[in-house]
Amino acid sequence: MAVTARSAGGLRSAADPAAATAEAIAGMTAARRERGSGRLRFDDVWTWACAAIAIAVMLAGLIQTAPVVGHSLGSSGGATARAVQVGANLLLWAGELAVCTRLGPVLLAASEITWLLPLPGDRGRLLRPRLTRAVAAASLAGLLIGTLMAALALLLAGQPRFTVLPVALGAHVALAALAVAAGALAEARPALAPRARALGICLAVAGGAVVAAGPSVPALTTMAAFCGPWGWAGWATVAASHGDAINSATALVVLVLCTAAALRAAFEVAGSIPTTELLGRGGTSRQAAQGAALLDLRALTLVMQSAARAGRRRPRLRLPLPRSRWAVGPWRDAVVFLRHPGRSAAALAVLAAGVAQLQLVTHWMRDTPHGPVGPLLATALGLFLVVPPYLAAVALAEPAYQDTDRPRRTLMLPVSPAALAVGHLVVPGLLLWAAAAAARSAALLPDTPTGTLTAYAVTLLVAGPALVATALVGAYRGAPRYDLLALSLDWYAALPFLLWRLAPALAAGFVTAPWLWHSVVGPSAGPDASAVLWLAARSAVVIAWAVRRITRQARDLHT
Repeated sequence: MAVTARSAGGLRSAADPAAATAEAIAGMTAARRERGSGRLRFDDVWTWACAAIAIAVMLAGLIQTAPVVGHSLGSSGGATARAVQVGANLLLWAGELAVCTRLGPVLLAASEITWLLPLPGDRGRLLRPRLTRAVAAASLAGLLIGTLMAALALLLAGQPRFTVLPVALGAHVALAALAVAAGALAEARPALAPRARALGICLAVAGGAVVAAGPSVPALTTMAAFCGPWGWAGWATVAASHGDAINSATALVVLVLCTAAALRAAFEVAGSIPTTELLGRGGTSRQAAQGAALLDLRALTLVMQSAARAGRRRPRLRLPLPRSRWAVGPWRDAVVFLRHPGRSAAALAVLAAGVAQLQLVTHWMRDTPHGPVGPLLATALGLFLVVPPYLAAVALAEPAYQDTDRPRRTLMLPVSPAALAVGHLVVPGLLLWAAAAAARSAALLPDTPTGTLTAYAVTLLVAGPALVATALVGAYRGAPRYDLLALSLDWYAALPFLLWRLAPALAAGFVTAPWLWHSVVGPSAGPDASAVLWLAARSAVVIAWAVRRITRQARDLHT
C-alpha cells in the first residue's frame, strides 16, 4: 500500500506523462519484487527447457521422415500440392486472425486496468510492451506452425528439399506477426473488428475452395496465392519446395515488408486502445485460459462464441410455430441452425475433409507399395477415419449443447426432458442424410472418386443417426469428471478421465471404423451387402445404448 500511495502521489505531481507512467510502472515492479511474484524458478525454467527440447526433437524427426513418407505415397508435387499448401495457409491465417481479433492481442491484468489506466500518464508506454510480448508469443507459435507446414510441403513433394524449412519458418512467423498487428488495429479501432472478422470468414471459404477445387482448376490456386500477404506465404513455400529460390525469396521479402508496415501502424495506435476493449478482451482471454486449463472444451467453445457475437446484431430469422407439441423439439433445433449457420458450414467442411482423407488412405492402400498392415495399424487407421464424421455430428449437436448449458430454458416446454433430449436426433440426422444424398449425387458425376463418395454416402445414411446419438451422449454428460483423475503423477492416472472424455468418440468408432476400413481394403466394385448389414446392426446397438443413456442423463440434469 505504501508503494501504491507513493506512486499515485508521484503521478498527481508529475508534469510529464511519460515520467509519471515510468514512475508508476517502477512502483508496480518494486511491489511485485517485494512480494516475490513474477520471478522465474529453476523448476519452471527446467520444465520449459525440457518441453522445448522434446518438441524440437519430435519436429526434427517429422521433417526427416516427411519426404520418405511422401515418396512412399507417390507424391511428386504438382497442382494438388500447390493447392493444398496455398489453401492450408489461407485457413491457418484465418484461424490466427480469429484468435487475435477475439482474444487479444494486447492484454492487461484487471488490477492494471483499474489502477494504472485511469491515472494521468502515457498509455502507450504501458500498452506497447504488451504488444511486443504478443508479437513474441505469436512468433513462437509461427515457428511451430512453419515447421509443420514445411513437413507438409516435403510430404507433398516427396523429395528431401530441406531448403523449404527456413522459408516456411520465416513466412509463418511473418504471418503470425501480421495477425497480431491486425488484431491490435481492430482492438484500437473497434469499427475495424467486423471487417477483420469478415476477412477471416472470406479467407476460410477461399482456403476450403482452393483445397477442394484447386487441383482441378490451377488458376484458382494462382489467384489465391497472389490475393494478399496470406497467399504469398503459401506461394513462397510452394516455390521453395520446387527449388525456385528467386520466387520464394521475392514472395518472402514482400511478405516481411508488408508485416513490418502493419506492425508499425499497430505500435502507433497501441496507446489509443479503449479501456472497454481491454476489459472485454482481458475477461475473455482469462475465461479461455481457465477452460483450457480445466480441459473443458465446451467452456472454450462458449467463450469463442460470445467473443464472436460481441458487437454483432442477432439474426431475426424465424420459423412458424408448430401445431403439434411433438414438433417443438425439431422446430427449436431448426431455429438454432438458422441462427447459427456456421455450425452447418463447419459440419460440411469437416465432411469434405473426411472424403479427401478417405480417398488418400484408399490410394495409399491400393496404389502404393507398403508393408503388411497389422491389426494395431488397421485399428488406428480406422479410428482416424472416424474423426471427420464424428466431428460433423458434434457440430450438428449444437442445439443439445445449448439446452445443457441452460437447463432452465426447457422447463416450460410441453414435452418431458427425456423426450426433448431424444428429439435432438431428428434434425441433425436429416442434415446428415442430406449430406449423404449430396455425396451420392456427386459420385455420379464424371471424374470423381465414385467409390469413396459412395462409401461416405452409405456411412452417413446408415450410421448418421448413431453418430448423432453418440454426440448427444457427450452433450448431456455434464461437467468434466475431475474426480476420475487420481492423485498420482503416473501416466496411467489419467486413463479413467480420458476414457470418460473419449467414450462417445469410441462408440462412434465402434460403429463406423470397421465399415470405413472395409471400404478402404475391400473391392472397389461397390458396397458389400453383408458389410452394410453389419454397419446397420452396430448402429442400432449404439442408438439403443445412447438413447437409454441420454434419457437418464436428461432426467438427472433437471432434478
